[in-house]
Amino acid sequence: MPNRVGFLYDDLSSWSNLYLAYKKACRHKKSKAETAEWMYHCEKNLFELQAELKEHRYQPQPYRYFMIREPKQRVISVAAFRDRVVHHGLVNIIEPFFEAMFIKDSYATRKHKGLHLAVSAAQNYSRRYQWYMKLDIQKFFASVEHEILLELIRRKIKDNEVLSLCATILSNQTESMKGYEGSIANAARGLPVGNLTSQFFANIYLHKLDGYIKQQLGFSAYVRYMDDFILFSDTSDRLKCALAQIEEFLADELALQIKPKSVQINHCDRGIPFLGYRVFPGVIRLRHENLSRCIKGMASTEHAFILGKITAEQLYQSTRSRLGFIGFADSDHLSRAIWGRNRQADLTV
Repeated sequence: MPNRVGFLYDDLSSWSNLYLAYKKACRHKKSKAETAEWMYHCEKNLFELQAELKEHRYQPQPYRYFMIREPKQRVISVAAFRDRVVHHGLVNIIEPFFEAMFIKDSYATRKHKGLHLAVSAAQNYSRRYQWYMKLDIQKFFASVEHEILLELIRRKIKDNEVLSLCATILSNQTESMKGYEGSIANAARGLPVGNLTSQFFANIYLHKLDGYIKQQLGFSAYVRYMDDFILFSDTSDRLKCALAQIEEFLADELALQIKPKSVQINHCDRGIPFLGYRVFPGVIRLRHENLSRCIKGMASTEHAFILGKITAEQLYQSTRSRLGFIGFADSDHLSRAIWGRNRQADLTV
């Protein structure tokens, strides 16, 4: 285990760090009323937030929640703007120490990584190995145990003030979840989906799994994007053996379970369903349901812009993101056709 680091809280609560965090929290959010109000009173709000942190009076506000149903039904948690500033401030300070520990095969929410590089890595491994095993974790974000997570953070960070702030952020569970899940969220478990800190904490939590698969099980061909992961081998027997070992490790060490329906062991040349694509050794295809969802989403976003519900910048960002997702697959003719349909959306910006 690398050396633990301390004396970080002064840097975390410094004006320069909070101002940088504020600028990051504003990205692509300047048209929102809450962000605009914060920007108008920026200096006053930052001084107040800094004082709360330095005097250990900071308490996050309750989340707002909304439901999305595609690609699957999930409750998204929206933190207040001031709390998003604190999230960015925390990650600014402690992320570099964890980033130095993370393996190269973890691709979600990391600088110079991302979804497309994860898909490319899976394709490269599919060219070198005959078999793959794809898995994901049952209700991962809802299952993260706070005490296990805090212990994993504590192994690297020895600053008690930073650890206390992490615990405060984790404990911010409210009764407003009751309307979505039928019961009050367990305050000792779960990460709210949609938060910067949740994504970062998730990588810390699953880093222990990464080490087990790479070091104890000896798999050099491995790709993880959040809680979706793939192992590669030249024999299916080795993958089947690894499955039992991974299930035991997750249950014993991280209080997690593999989603039974997610387990796929198959030949690489039959294609790997991964992150919205079907990955073959020689080609990457866009899955039909994802294409349909993108087209429907672009039409819905255009309609919202026409009705004045979103800004031109929001339309632009949404359309470019979907076109980038489609264009990454080997489907240039399809991408050009969709671009022609949506070129007016770009021209309005």
